[in-house]
Amino acid sequence: MATDRILVHASIVDEFTAALRGALAGAEASDPPTLVNVASKARVEALVAGAVGAGAHFISGSENSGAGEGVRLAPAVLGGVREDMAVWQEESFASVAAVMPFDSEEEAIRLANSSGYGLSASVFTEDLRKGLRMAKRIQSGAVHINSMTIHDEPALPHGGVKNSGWGRFNTDEGLNEFLVSKSVTWMD
Repeated sequence: MATDRILVHASIVDEFTAALRGALAGAEASDPPTLVNVASKARVEALVAGAVGAGAHFISGSENSGAGEGVRLAPAVLGGVREDMAVWQEESFASVAAVMPFDSEEEAIRLANSSGYGLSASVFTEDLRKGLRMAKRIQSGAVHINSMTIHDEPALPHGGVKNSGWGRFNTDEGLNEFLVSKSVTWMD
């Protein structure tokens, strides 16, 4: 799993993106992560190129960060992304993220639920009640409050909603996903 979409309150988006840019400085020069296959790399490169061609810009990374041949692709973070862009609407399963500002809790919930996917989400807040309230409204298989989206707790059922999957794994609930119930009747 990888974080694809980052919603940031408009009042701190500049500070956040500057800090993110600083934290990722040099990531392009390090050993880029691999994708599952060449077709996946081409799909993700097309998502990034499409967004940049439609007005998005790089907060970190660049169009030349494809790391050459093979399945390696350097991380990229995009700003200036719109809700209608494929990079916002699709799961990339790559080190590519799009940052979008929001002004209100309602807008954040709407944007979080705006794609056809819902595997995992995070809410970072100093107000736990607000975090819980938002978590209840976010359409996702898991919502982590003040923790990262890649947290997969083996003691809890895990799986997505909408186009991110059906069913769960881990725990008894996950085991039941692999079972097929059958009714057999007879008459004498």
